[in-house]
Amino acid sequence: MSTETPACGWGQAVFRCGRCGAEHTATTEADYLKAVGVHSDAHAVWDRLNAIERSGITSILRTILSAPELAAELLALADRKPAGGSGREPRRRRPARPAALPDLHERKRHPQKMPNA
Repeated sequence: MSTETPACGWGQAVFRCGRCGAEHTATTEADYLKAVGVHSDAHAVWDRLNAIERSGITSILRTILSAPELAAELLALADRKPAGGSGREPRRRRPARPAALPDLHERKRHPQKMPNA
């Protein structure tokens, strides 16, 4: 019988999320802590999104993660300033409505103010 204690270390650890059931296996403590942190951050971001935003970000991530070169180009575009500009695009204004056309939104808000047709 040996009295030596084995060297301290990790064999393998499994993180199981109680919220979504995801499982992550790690072979070091640092990897385990990173997996837990990243997964917790993902839940925090996901919880802040509404259904439309969740659908949009999921579609975008699927596209970008399947094409790393596309992701690199998109980041380069985001970081590049337009030539001769301040780095921002001017605000777009809604085109003016011709005077002859009625404002349908105004009719809904104040039906008594609009003349009968």
